Amino acid sequence: MSFREERAAQRRNEILQTAAKIFREKGYHDTSIEEIANELKFTKASIYYYVPSKENLLYECNDMAMNLLLKKGEPIAKLDLPPDEKMRELIKQHVETLIDEISLITVLLQQEYALNEEHRKLIIEKRDRYEKIFTDVLDEGVSTGVFEEYDPKMVKMIIFGAVNWMFHWYSKSGRLKKKEIGEFFADYLVKPLIKNNQ
Repeated sequence: MSFREERAAQRRNEILQTAAKIFREKGYHDTSIEEIANELKFTKASIYYYVPSKENLLYECNDMAMNLLLKKGEPIAKLDLPPDEKMRELIKQHVETLIDEISLITVLLQQEYALNEEHRKLIIEKRDRYEKIFTDVLDEGVSTGVFEEYDPKMVKMIIFGAVNWMFHWYSKSGRLKKKEIGEFFADYLVKPLIKNNQ
């Protein structure tokens, strides 16, 4: 990558991160491109150089969030680990990614409704791909006798319901560090799945 390309990628990332932060604080519909530009000390034209519209900017934020989750989750799914350990690792990485990228993930969780049909379809495809990682590990756990015979799709929904609610209450000033929070969620959510709760 040339210096110019690297600089462009860095600037694009700044725009997306700043947009996600403001979308999280104010909501997509109450945020203007001008506000994003002002926060960055850019011109509106500079923003439009990188993204053609506000809706496209929202899509790029959603897409970046999903790519981050997939980049962390897919390698874990390939690890040679028992399903309970694999599920623990998946939950921990999800919690830590949410904490590291709380604005992007919050936009992903809250603002999807504002995407146009084409963009929403693309995000849902990636979301389904990511959720399937969890469902496959749960299926593996049931089929190998490690997990009780719970409905994997229902368990997956419970796991995501628990971890994704974090954006409502997480604070950097809290007493627990992100790794401790990840460990807590992994312990709390995986232990009840294990056969005979050993």
